[in-house]
Amino acid sequence: MEQGDTDGIAAQPASAFVFVSRPACSLTKTQERLTFWGLAVLCFGIAIAFAALGFWMILPFAGLEVGLLAWALETMRNSQSDYETLTIDGDKVVLDWRIGRHVGHREMNRQWVRVGCECLAPGKDCRLRLSSHGTESELGSYLNDEARQQLAAILKSKLQG
Repeated sequence: MEQGDTDGIAAQPASAFVFVSRPACSLTKTQERLTFWGLAVLCFGIAIAFAALGFWMILPFAGLEVGLLAWALETMRNSQSDYETLTIDGDKVVLDWRIGRHVGHREMNRQWVRVGCECLAPGKDCRLRLSSHGTESELGSYLNDEARQQLAAILKSKLQG
């Protein structure tokens, strides 16, 4: 998941600010099935051809390959419902998230929230954090480094006003 939905910034009535970020899921269920079965047939077809030539030990490895592909696609499918939502409404800042089976909710006072964006190298490996009362929450895990920096600048301006 390299980059999430960067069009998630939206203004709502009454000066509320909402940012929604989701993982980029490019395959539909139909495309996912076609990809899986196409690769499984190809893999087993080649393995059966080599097994017919006497190289039967290739069959367990082909099965392992297809099993790992199924696991990877299942993992991708499970992350389709993940999200991060940040809402700034009046003096309240609300952060909601779902990552796998973990669901979280955090409410903070706007006056106490601090935005931090640290990068290990200039513009690379950036982490965006919101902190309040000694507790930090990371935000923007579905964004690339440039989008995290842009979001940090937007949040700093929104929280000052």
